[in-house]
Amino acid sequence: HKGAARIQAATFVRVQTVDTFNFEYNAATRKLRSRYLNLLATDLVAEGIGALFVGGSGLGKTHLARALGYAQCQRGHRVLFITLPTLVNRLSAAEATKSLHRALKGYQSPAVLIVDEIGYATLRQPESHLLFQVLSNRHDRKKPTLITTNRVFGEWNQIFADDAVAHAILDRLAERAEVFHLEGTSYRETHRRPAPKVTPA
Repeated sequence: HKGAARIQAATFVRVQTVDTFNFEYNAATRKLRSRYLNLLATDLVAEGIGALFVGGSGLGKTHLARALGYAQCQRGHRVLFITLPTLVNRLSAAEATKSLHRALKGYQSPAVLIVDEIGYATLRQPESHLLFQVLSNRHDRKKPTLITTNRVFGEWNQIFADDAVAHAILDRLAERAEVFHLEGTSYRETHRRPAPKVTPA
């Protein structure tokens, strides 16, 4: 079954679909629901539209990005899911072994690329430039990239080596993308703790 093979090739780590996402969780998730579902029903590849999911840890950014990628797999598109640390490590290794050109082409080829965890670690100048090359190549070919980040855009100069690179990366990502802001208390946190016991006064 082609769809199943595509989902496997996407390396989602785990498959998450929209059916298991709780949009009623808080005001921010309720607010983005209809815009997100519209995007989910869109052929991102045909439209050349990406998405940026911005917000604190445990609010469902990765779940929403994966669900969007999953929907594109079902449309017959090649999707690749990767975390930013893995991506830059692979590119740095490729550069060291003189196979950077091939590696860059590898990240240019999926119809949809999902880069998870932008902002959890600071990148040095060479790594920032490698990421810029990937995103720039995709942008030039109008290929959608989906990203998740725990940093608001004003803080992106703290992720990348300098303001110019941060600006150039953000510019290319945001030019044709839907931006979703998630905020509030971590979903994981609220579901991890037992509810406080209420003692009668």
